[in-house]
Amino acid sequence: MRDRGERFLQVDQPTMALKEFLAALELNPNDPYLHYDLAYAYDQKGILDKAEFHLKKAIRLKPDYSDAYNYLGVLYFRKGEVDLAIEQYNKALENIVYLSPQNAHFNLGVAYLSRKEYNLAIKHLEEAVSIVPNYAAAYVNLGRAYEGLHKYREARRSYEKAVEFAPNAPEAQLHLGKLLILMGDRRAAVKPLSEVVRLEPDSDMAREAQSYLNLLK
Repeated sequence: MRDRGERFLQVDQPTMALKEFLAALELNPNDPYLHYDLAYAYDQKGILDKAEFHLKKAIRLKPDYSDAYNYLGVLYFRKGEVDLAIEQYNKALENIVYLSPQNAHFNLGVAYLSRKEYNLAIKHLEEAVSIVPNYAAAYVNLGRAYEGLHKYREARRSYEKAVEFAPNAPEAQLHLGKLLILMGDRRAAVKPLSEVVRLEPDSDMAREAQSYLNLLK
């Protein structure tokens, strides 16, 4: 049943997944991984209170469940409870055998960035890319943190890394283009801004990029 539920999640059918997980829960009520799956399915349906409930249950059953701590932090962050989110991310990292610490470091970086605590954001985002060197999203946020400190060369290097590892990601291209304008390199800004328009022509990012391109003419 759990396997079927996970397959339903893979094809974006959270309602069917929930039915399978709830049936499995009747047989295995103390399976922390099943509670995690339930949390994910409820999250996909926008039922965040139940998602939070099952993540907390998973943690009670498995106190070193780093993925559950990290996910719970994500839910808190979405609700604007940044302090609680940071607490959960740090709990995830307390487990020395956590297989995906880059996720918690990335989320800590984003949380600190939201509070404009740029040095702490950089610390955790640098840790994330040291673990996963092609972590494009982490490089984007590193660029934003360095910009916050007015360290534009470091920001440019970070955005360029993001573009290198995710050339089809318009967010990185947009940040790079805007930064290049700020640094006075207007000619170089044209390429990344044009890429944003090409990649997602009907998006808000494309409209923003086009507005900058119009100014560069």
